[in-house]
Amino acid sequence: MTRSELANYYEQPCKFKLRTGKEVFGVIWEVWKGSEVVYYFSSTVERLQIKQSQNRAELLEKHSVEVFPEEIVLVEPIE
Repeated sequence: MTRSELANYYEQPCKFKLRTGKEVFGVIWEVWKGSEVVYYFSSTVERLQIKQSQNRAELLEKHSVEVFPEEIVLVEPIE
């Protein structure tokens, strides 16, 4: 999946199918680190906790994983 395709699903609860065949449920968002963009995935609840926390960096490390757009082959929004 390209970055621009993935951008349509930022912060939305979705089902993601990975290149490995694994399916995961949660949200993806981007974080700018200097001049680079890093993509993170977590459950919807954990993402909300990260956004509301005063100590975002610590929670980001504990409750999310870095993902690469090219590893995602399908996205289905959850309604």
